Amino acid sequence: MITRNDFNIISKKLSDKDDVTYLKTQYPDISYSTLIAIFSQKRMKIYRQICYKKTPNIRQYYLSFMNNGSTFLELSSQLGLSSSIFAKQLLSYIIENDQDCLFTNNSSSSSSSGSSGETNDSKKTETDLYKLLTEINDTSIIIKKIFKNPNLIENLKLRKNIYQSIYNDDNCSPLINQIRSSTGSEYEYLLQEKLFKLNIPYLTESQLRKDGYPKTPDIKLEIPISFKGFVINWIESKASFCDDNNLKITRDQIIGYRNRYGPGLAIYWFGYIDDLNNLQDDGVYITDKFPDIEDIEILY
Repeated sequence: MITRNDFNIISKKLSDKDDVTYLKTQYPDISYSTLIAIFSQKRMKIYRQICYKKTPNIRQYYLSFMNNGSTFLELSSQLGLSSSIFAKQLLSYIIENDQDCLFTNNSSSSSSSGSSGETNDSKKTETDLYKLLTEINDTSIIIKKIFKNPNLIENLKLRKNIYQSIYNDDNCSPLINQIRSSTGSEYEYLLQEKLFKLNIPYLTESQLRKDGYPKTPDIKLEIPISFKGFVINWIESKASFCDDNNLKITRDQIIGYRNRYGPGLAIYWFGYIDDLNNLQDDGVYITDKFPDIEDIEILY
């Protein structure tokens, strides 16, 4: 938990990942993971505001890549875009306007003709990429599959740039999304381990869904507990920092659990702004860790 004033100062000063190390010296009581979470969510909010906006005159960046040797990383940096978001936009242009670029370093306008061209075309139709392009009409789906497996791209130069865009993007790439998912699972297991050690019976989200529940928290307690006089029937695990934007996104979700299962606990493991723990009247208590055993009473 951090104060609103500290959060505002920290968020304002976090313009680059390197700022985290400096701010840690200024706020020794705030964990490094909390500062990283604040920075990442700030960057993510900015990227979400621009990721659905098409880059103006994307063709000029395509030509710069094809003819001038510019890399995706250089071009995305010029635009102030996430490298993976830029790569998706440029890949979308290529799929819709010059699919030959996916197979060869030469664009379709300069591809060779004659017997060698016919041979190349024959080889092209045998590739998984060609099958993907002919079987799927939705460009966004094609891009998702390519990002999942860039080796589908036959053009080595383009493939290399896709890989670079993914591995150099620490906010929006598929790799980062996998890491976030893994982190979320890790904290869910940590929560289950704590409940197991206290002999508190519970059902997991997957168990609840098998029983036909449509909207489920991470944990549904089979026996409620009391935390500082507040009754807990369910627990939602969030491997994130609870700022205003995050709470705005997740508020309806956790309030919905209250409507279905009664009051519960939302744990934001990387912290929260102190004045956001204001949902007790709505049946939700916000914290940044599993309650200490001395603060818990099992309501047998």
